[in-house]
Amino acid sequence: MRSLIAIAALVASVSVSAGETPTQFMKRYVGYFNAEDLELYQTTFEFPVVRFTGGVLEVLVDPAVPMANFENIKKTGWVASRIDSINVLSESSEAALVEFSFSRMDVRGNAFFDSTGHYGLVSTDDGWKIQSMFFVNPITVGTD
Repeated sequence: MRSLIAIAALVASVSVSAGETPTQFMKRYVGYFNAEDLELYQTTFEFPVVRFTGGVLEVLVDPAVPMANFENIKKTGWVASRIDSINVLSESSEAALVEFSFSRMDVRGNAFFDSTGHYGLVSTDDGWKIQSMFFVNPITVGTD
């Protein structure tokens, strides 16, 4: 019986991610970030990933290298990120361009940093994944 429940849960999670919209995907992505769940967070990327922040271009090719360091991000005062807006600018069955605005919140619930980025999503067999991120201003994910 436990095996059937586990299989049903796995099938349900796969069908949710495969049928979700880019907006739903971005909410899940932030959920993994806020939960500091590096394993699930890493699954939201399709490598190689292009990251452009504050004039610095990186091409990240190794999925084993963490895309975020939560301990370093916490040193900035971060305790959670708040979604301010998600706008799907363009979408096809293969790709989407999403404008994503968020705020980083401190322990008192005050926003101390806000930013807007543009995310290039690609559709995979596992659902939407991030293949590019573009931020005009510098932003840290704790890996720099």
